[in-house]
Amino acid sequence: VGLATLSLIVVLPSAATSAQTPPPRVQYPVTRTVDHVDDYRGTKVADPYRWLEAIDSSSVADWVRAQNAVTLPYLAALPGRDLLKQRITALYDFPRTSAPFWEGGRWFYTKNSGLQRQSVWYARLTLDGAEQVVLDPNQLSPDGSVALSGFSPSPDGKSLAYGQSEGGSDWVTFYVRDLASAKNTADTVRWAKFSGASWTKDGKGFFYSRYPTPPAGEALKARLENQALYYHRLGTPQSSDVKVYARPDNPTWFVNGGTDESGRYLFVTTSKGTDKNELYLADLGDAMRPNVRAAVRPVVTGHDANYIPLGVANGRLYLQVDKDTPRRKIVATPVGAPEPRAWKTVIPQGATPIEGASLVGGRIGVLTLQDVASVVRLYTLDGKLERDVPLPGLGSASGIVGRFDRPELFYSFTSPLYPATAFLYDAETNESRPFNPPKLTFDPAQFETERVFYTSKDGTRVPMFITHRRSLVKNGNNPTMLYAYGGFSISELPGFRPDVIAW
Repeated sequence: VGLATLSLIVVLPSAATSAQTPPPRVQYPVTRTVDHVDDYRGTKVADPYRWLEAIDSSSVADWVRAQNAVTLPYLAALPGRDLLKQRITALYDFPRTSAPFWEGGRWFYTKNSGLQRQSVWYARLTLDGAEQVVLDPNQLSPDGSVALSGFSPSPDGKSLAYGQSEGGSDWVTFYVRDLASAKNTADTVRWAKFSGASWTKDGKGFFYSRYPTPPAGEALKARLENQALYYHRLGTPQSSDVKVYARPDNPTWFVNGGTDESGRYLFVTTSKGTDKNELYLADLGDAMRPNVRAAVRPVVTGHDANYIPLGVANGRLYLQVDKDTPRRKIVATPVGAPEPRAWKTVIPQGATPIEGASLVGGRIGVLTLQDVASVVRLYTLDGKLERDVPLPGLGSASGIVGRFDRPELFYSFTSPLYPATAFLYDAETNESRPFNPPKLTFDPAQFETERVFYTSKDGTRVPMFITHRRSLVKNGNNPTMLYAYGGFSISELPGFRPDVIAW
């Protein structure tokens, strides 16, 4: 539904067309197989390479060494590889910053100096003020095997909940850091997966989703069943966490939740996969004394479409939905009676798909796609179009983002020749200014990106972006890299890749 397909073409230098003798066929080590069969409720699935999932075993280590003994010398012998590696490395080595967000009296954002494995989290009291390191994930492990998998400061500005995952695993362990001392507390939450941490307004705890603790040594092959939404109160062990919502009648469903900006309402969703969800709502009452055991009541059930809560404003719940509207629409409903029959369409489905929306700066910010290039618009809460937000060029934007109760509006913009850059948009002047803009390591004036169209097999008119040197002669003889993608309702948008410039 609403899936846009984008193909990226990069035209390579014509000098690369020189004929070369094809390399000899690679002789890989033999990979042994085993007689292993899984039984999924009567459906039997053979898994002859199951032994490779024992990642700490000596046999797997021996297999990796044997594969590397073939692969690494082959790659090292490729002509021009070192030169290309140096060029790509230099192109990646530029500072960049994410769009900031406001929480607990500070602006938080990430910054990468260039070649850091993971971006570092910083904070500022004002947008133009001095910055302070909050968390450097590169220090979580000497070899870089531990990744930061979540970052959520508390609304009272005292604590930070952050997630760690090891060795590329989806399993996440949440830790809590005292922001004043920059030291971790004893709070530790394990066996989370596909979940963030959403604080209550009082800063005394957060909601998260987790699975039952798997048997020792079985984490990699444990069945993902019985995910549930919990609430962790600071200073208490995980065993005391409150189970807020679960669906034991449907153990394979995903269950997630998070609070709205005011902290009064908890949104709970269930889904069977990456598309379509149910939506539930709990009124926590006084946000500074939330009742985390409040009844979780259904808003819409049945997994027949996507229902994304944007937040609550002036007593109305705003949703982005695609029920019978594949290009999506925005609806509003009284938060006290949010059943579908009370929904009122605020922004109807248009000719272009809505890719995202948010309640920001007292308005509704809407991101749409026009032939796979972003268009950002601002609407009143009643759905009246205020304006189009002028973007730096033809490319992809994320946003507008920010808080409903603050005036700042941010978006991030990127294109094949424009690294992702955060912009602060001024609705009064209708102008944007970059926030910590990146410093380029190449001259974009030497290249150009154009959007063209081709017709697919079923007649669909598909946008395609071509990036090349301005001096290129389009005679049909240029070596070209082509990339296209479509799946999981994910659109492939025009974005910046430093290695493309090297080619």
